Amino acid sequence: MGEIMKVDNTVTVSGLLHHIKSEKKSDKYFLFAIKQETPWSDGTIRKDFLVSRAFITDIQEKVKSLPEGTPLKVSGSLQSSLGSGEIYIYAREVETLQTS
Repeated sequence: MGEIMKVDNTVTVSGLLHHIKSEKKSDKYFLFAIKQETPWSDGTIRKDFLVSRAFITDIQEKVKSLPEGTPLKVSGSLQSSLGSGEIYIYAREVETLQTS
């Protein structure tokens, strides 16, 4: 078998915190999303929800304590769930952003 290729899947995104209400609860991570509203050339607004998982306890507590709609910057890595294959951001750093 050949050598395993090194990959870089680091990401940094910003947007508004969206608390996901889910029937699936996990003891391993806290599920949340970053909401982004992007203007399109036709004048419409595209709303994207970038699913994120906080595995690190300090990050879980920080995100849980913040209200819906808090401006955030999330840095981490892009991963896929072993079970469902769902793509998510593994949140390694979360920073609240100031609004102007």
